[in-house]
Amino acid sequence: MTQYAHLRRDASARKPPTATDPIGGGILFVLAAIGLLLATSYPLYAAAIVGTLVAGAAILRIGVPALARELHGRVTELKVPGIGTVQIRVSGR
Repeated sequence: MTQYAHLRRDASARKPPTATDPIGGGILFVLAAIGLLLATSYPLYAAAIVGTLVAGAAILRIGVPALARELHGRVTELKVPGIGTVQIRVSGR
């Protein structure tokens, strides 16, 4: 039998597996499988949660810029005892 020295792997040449990648992927897979099972078991609750998340994202996308426009240029002064007066200004990027 012919043995090729360049194809033989020594025990010291092997790389140890990384500690975080397989564990993180495995945990993510298990959580995704549990979430999928729960979503199929309780579709009304799953739809309500997804709808709430979508509505919350829409409110944040619309509400935060509107609040920034409302507060743009406004100066608020706070009196901090023992320190003095602090001015807060809201400005756009």
